[in-house]
Amino acid sequence: MTTGTDLDAEHWLRRWDAQQERYIPDREELFALALDVVDRLAGTPARLLDLACGPGSFASRAAARWTGAEVVGVDVDPVMLELARRTTGERVRWVDADLSRPGWTDAVGGGPFDAAVSATALHWLPEPALPELAQRLASVLRPGGVFVNVDTVLADPGRPRLAELTRALRVERTDRGLATGEDFRTWWDALADEPALADGFAERERRFADRVTGGSSLPAWERALSGAGFAEVGTLTQTFDRRTLVAIR
Repeated sequence: MTTGTDLDAEHWLRRWDAQQERYIPDREELFALALDVVDRLAGTPARLLDLACGPGSFASRAAARWTGAEVVGVDVDPVMLELARRTTGERVRWVDADLSRPGWTDAVGGGPFDAAVSATALHWLPEPALPELAQRLASVLRPGGVFVNVDTVLADPGRPRLAELTRALRVERTDRGLATGEDFRTWWDALADEPALADGFAERERRFADRVTGGSSLPAWERALSGAGFAEVGTLTQTFDRRTLVAIR
């Protein structure tokens, strides 16, 4: 996917983490909490899956915490995967696969995994895709395994005033922190100027040309995960509609 090797991937990953922390100031604490949840509910994992792993921020922290674990990061974005490979490298097995299609479970090597995590990524999936994602996730997690999702999970649309309030407050509070400095779009625009990633960006544009995105509500996640056979599903922490959602297989 690259046209050269003169790419300072560590620089871009540091910038990625910095701009993500402007959206979620307690991001590092949430990462650590999610890994604590895995420890408490599933024990030290032998195999851990990072769904929509991006440039590997979450997967790299899991690999550093559990040095004997097999950590697998899966994403469909070739640019993000290239940054992940060039930073965390072979300590994590990186898988190029689309979570909205059936083949990703085979691509990650099937189950059983002890845990799956995800951070600030799965909100890109449209809500109708959740039941199939949950079914496939359940098929690769062992009984007693755990799924931890740190993400924007919208409030119950059946309570429209409260749902709109949580969304509006989250946007307003986020906007305050974005008045200056680099944000998500600025980071992507700058990265697109890297010659070494030209092929990756061309492939990314092809893959995402007709992609449907959206947001998903808490009831939709609860229905999908419970319907897939997860025994318990609940919100561990919440700031407006940013949640740490936990499901036990």
